[in-house]
Amino acid sequence: MTDQALTDAVRGHLRAHLASHPAAGAEDIVKYIFQALLGVGHLLGSPEQVESYLTGEMSALQPDPEEPLTKPVGPDWCRLNLRRAMAEGLATRDIARLMLSAPSSAHTRQEVANVCLAIAEAEKLPDLRGVLACLEDPVWLPSHSEAYRAAYRPAYRVIGADWMPLTEAVCRIARLKREKKRVTVTLDGPCASGKTTIAQKLAEICDAAVLHTDDFVIPHAQKTPERLAVPGGNCDCERIAAEVLAPWAAGEAPVFRRYDCHADCLLPPETLPDRPVLLLEGSYCNLPALRAYADLRLFADTPEDVRTERLLRRESPASMEMFRTRWIPLENAYFTAFGLPDADCIRVR
Repeated sequence: MTDQALTDAVRGHLRAHLASHPAAGAEDIVKYIFQALLGVGHLLGSPEQVESYLTGEMSALQPDPEEPLTKPVGPDWCRLNLRRAMAEGLATRDIARLMLSAPSSAHTRQEVANVCLAIAEAEKLPDLRGVLACLEDPVWLPSHSEAYRAAYRPAYRVIGADWMPLTEAVCRIARLKREKKRVTVTLDGPCASGKTTIAQKLAEICDAAVLHTDDFVIPHAQKTPERLAVPGGNCDCERIAAEVLAPWAAGEAPVFRRYDCHADCLLPPETLPDRPVLLLEGSYCNLPALRAYADLRLFADTPEDVRTERLLRRESPASMEMFRTRWIPLENAYFTAFGLPDADCIRVR
């Protein structure tokens, strides 16, 4: 990405930030752009170290439900406000995992300097060159000015911007984990909406065992016209409920068998990992036999054009035609029959 493209990607975010934070000085502007391009900007250390530091910092804060939970600082990063996070019930371990899940930035300190100078000139900002000279020290990290601290009491951590659509779900799961020993979450949505990726991300933060409805298609012998005429009839929801969800809800260790659709057989039994959260991911997990066990229901609400592009990238022409003529119509019939996503679903993407 060129310096001009980086400048354009950050400039609008910074302009909005300065409009609501007029006390920001040169140090604060450089810090903002530094975080917009480099994110955390340095090695965080071990999860234990990060969590310990957060625990000490947050012990001096008071929860504030009025602050926004997240605010973008650029296309790749956002600030997670700690006082609001406390009000939402996020534990220090949850926040540490969010921070540590961030990818390494591909940008450099020189790019930070270039973008700072370009934006300062375009927006007629204070002279930033004195602060930018510090960037030549490879271990230097920017700090907020005393005026900014006095005016806004900043208390936040930088996390990946891709978490912004998922923070409500993360907060809800965190609350449920405090209330229950075992939490069941379902994640539904159309094909290519990113359900599997979202499930993996949530599992990393929320300490969840993930189960896929794709592993519970009904065997060929059960694919009668009557069964397939029922919306979602291709999913062996009865077996998911009997082998996994009911034992899980009873505090037992579920033993289940995945279905191999190519061999048309059940694979050897497996025991579900012992985690505080079970995340059932995949189409049809809102069927009545399954949703009855859900403490929280999520729905991957990804735009159709994005889903189509993903399918075109990953599927062959023949399988793409199968999606168009068979799988997508079946999913749409299921969503229509059960009014999905309904008001109780948290939409994620």
